[in-house]
Amino acid sequence: MTTTRSAYFFGGPSPVWRLFFLPLVLACAGGCSTYQAKPLDAAAVEHGLSEPPLDAVRVSAAHFQHPLLAPLIIDGRDGFTPDELALMSVITSPRLRAARDQRGVVQAQVVQAGLLPNPQLGYSLDKPSGNSDPGLINGLNYGLSWEVTSLLGYRDRVAAAKSTAVALDLDLAWQEWQTAQATRLAAYRVISLESRLPFARENEAELAEALADSKKAYALGHRTLADHAATMEAWSLAQDTRFALEQELTTQRLALNLALGRPADELVKLKAGAPSPQLPAGADRAATLLDGLEKRRLDLVALTLGYESAEAGLRAAVKAQFPKIGLSLAKARDTSDVHSITYGVTVDLPLFDRNQGQIAAGTATRQQLFDEYILRVAEARAEVSQILANLVIARAQLQTLGAELPELEQIASALTQAMRGRNTDAQAWRDARGTLLARRTEEAKTRQDILELGVALEIATGRTLLISSPRRP
Repeated sequence: MTTTRSAYFFGGPSPVWRLFFLPLVLACAGGCSTYQAKPLDAAAVEHGLSEPPLDAVRVSAAHFQHPLLAPLIIDGRDGFTPDELALMSVITSPRLRAARDQRGVVQAQVVQAGLLPNPQLGYSLDKPSGNSDPGLINGLNYGLSWEVTSLLGYRDRVAAAKSTAVALDLDLAWQEWQTAQATRLAAYRVISLESRLPFARENEAELAEALADSKKAYALGHRTLADHAATMEAWSLAQDTRFALEQELTTQRLALNLALGRPADELVKLKAGAPSPQLPAGADRAATLLDGLEKRRLDLVALTLGYESAEAGLRAAVKAQFPKIGLSLAKARDTSDVHSITYGVTVDLPLFDRNQGQIAAGTATRQQLFDEYILRVAEARAEVSQILANLVIARAQLQTLGAELPELEQIASALTQAMRGRNTDAQAWRDARGTLLARRTEEAKTRQDILELGVALEIATGRTLLISSPRRP
C-alpha cells in the first residue's frame, strides 16, 4: 500500500526522483536562519542605558586597537587625564555603539554580493483524463535551469561591497577619532574654566567690597553719583563674567558626561596638575602638515574607497547590459511512455531594458564622489592654513601677555604693601588688582585657545601632534 501511494505521487514506480528531490529539499531547509525576537521594552531600554563598569573600560582601553588612538593604562583613582577620558569615550559612547552596528549591515551586503542566483528545479506530472485507453500512463517532466550571466559582474559586485565595508571601517575610525578629540577638548575646557573661575570670583569679591565702600561714601557725600554708578557697573560686569564662566563650565561637564555615557549629575574627576600638551618644534609647518594629507585623514581615505566601490559598481552595471542567458536541462516522459531529454537556452532580447537606469545612476554617483573628494581635500588644506594663521596670532598674544604680567604683578604687589601702610588710595589698589586679574584670566584663555587650535590641527591633518605623557602599556 505504501509503495503504491509513493509511486502515484511521483508519477511512476521509479524511485530516482524521490531519492533526489527529498534530500535536496531537506538540505536547503537545514541551512535557513531562524527568527529570534528582540522586544523593545522597558527592561531592554534600561539595560541599554546602563553604563559599563569601569573595570571593563580599563581592560578595553589597555588593549584598544585604532590607527590614531594608542592604548592606555587607566588608573582613575586620583582622577582622569584628558587623554584617558578621550579613549574612554570611544569605548563607552552610545552614539559610536549605534554607528558600529552599521558594520553588520555592510558585512551582510558583502555576503549578499558574493551569492550567485539559485538554480531552478522544476517538476510536473501529467495525468491522463477523459481517455479510457489502458496504454496511457502518467507523464513526468522535471528539469534544472540556471542563469549563467550572473557570473559576468560577480567580481565587480564583490569588489564594490568589500570596498564599501572597508570604507565604513575607516569612516567609523574617523568618527571615533573625532569623538575622542571632542571629549579631550571638553576636558581641557573644564580644566581651563576651573583655573579661570577663581580669578573671576576674586575680582567680583573685590568689586563688591568697592561697591559697599562706594555706597557709604556716596551716602556721606564724598563720592559723586557718576563715580558710584561706574563702580556698580564694574561690579555688575564682573558678576556677569563669573556667571558666564560657571554656565560654560556646567555645559562642558554635561558634554563630557554625555560623551562618556555617564549620568548627567555625575561629577567626572579630572586629574589635578596634569600638564597641558604642546606642539613640538617644527610640527606646525604648513609644508610638513600638508604633505600626504590625503593619505593620513581617514575620512579622505574612506572616500577614496567609496569612489573605488562606485567604480566597481559602475563596471558591474555596464556588464549587466549583456542579455541574460539561462541554460536548462530537462528529462520528460509523456503519457504514451515516450522518454526525451531536452537541452534549452533562453536569451533576453534587450529591446527596452538595457540597464540604462543603473548605468546612469552609477555614473552620477561616481561623479558625485569625485567632486566631493576634490571639495574635501580643498577644505582640509584651507582649514590647516587657517588654523596655522590663527595659531601665530594666539602665540603673539600670549607672548605679549607674558611680558605684561610681571610688571602688573610688581605694581599690584607694591600697591598692596602701600595699602597696608595706608600710603595709597584704595581705588588705585583695586584698579591695579582688577587689571592683574583680568590679564591672568586673559592669559589662561589664550593658553586654552592655543590648545584648542592644536586639537583642531590634529583633526584637520588626521595625525597626532600634541605631545603629552600618558601611561602606555
